[in-house]
Amino acid sequence: MNSLPKAAVPLLAYAAGDAFGVYYEFLDETPKEIPQVLLSKEGWPFGGVSDDTLLSILTIKSLSQKTPADAAVLFLEELRAAIPRLRGLGPTTRSALGLEVKVGERGVIGETNGAIMRTALCGLFIKDNRDEWIKALVEVTHKSQKAIECAQIAAGLFAGEKFPDYSDWTPPTGGVSLDPLETLQAVVWVVKKANNCADAFALACSLGGDTDTVAALSGALFAARWPEKADFYSIPWLNDVQWSEIEEDLRECTQMLEQVHG
Repeated sequence: MNSLPKAAVPLLAYAAGDAFGVYYEFLDETPKEIPQVLLSKEGWPFGGVSDDTLLSILTIKSLSQKTPADAAVLFLEELRAAIPRLRGLGPTTRSALGLEVKVGERGVIGETNGAIMRTALCGLFIKDNRDEWIKALVEVTHKSQKAIECAQIAAGLFAGEKFPDYSDWTPPTGGVSLDPLETLQAVVWVVKKANNCADAFALACSLGGDTDTVAALSGALFAARWPEKADFYSIPWLNDVQWSEIEEDLRECTQMLEQVHG
């Protein structure tokens, strides 16, 4: 994947963080030390990404449409078609697709971090009316104002906007939940403490909870904000990621990114 241009590194870092974080997601006990190796998870293909990456790719591709409304329609169409490929779908997305949602998850439908997860990278691509585009794309699955606003802030961070002041935030003892604000706060906390992408991935996983989402967003945001310090291609386990699953999708997204930024 190092044949892709530098502009693609945030996209690659997102997928890599997703694959790295899957193993640690909602473990009963998070290890104190996070080694720089990709670990296998029972019932999960080694090095495979989750729905985080695949839904982000679908959302980015929908930006090819002329209006936010058209993009939202295309995303939902592509989402339905992609169901067989998606692993680890959250309760809000499953509900939007008419799929079964566990009883214990029904109370968080529409309030989860899935909106941030799949629209944050769009901040790299949208130059004008970003909040309008993000709102339209979020509301396909997430209707709550909190989910929409957090997604807009996250996309703004990828577009280079100032970091919000979350200096009072401390990592929750039970791990990062599916709450959109808590997820956003965790990502900002990780990115500000990390030294490079690999460090961001490990810090994100050390928090416990929804580790694949936090790791994906944190590594990608670090690469987007400080590309000279990301040191992405030095990560020892990169070749263990199943890039073949998403290689063509990433190339298409990279071409779109180059068109935006010339």
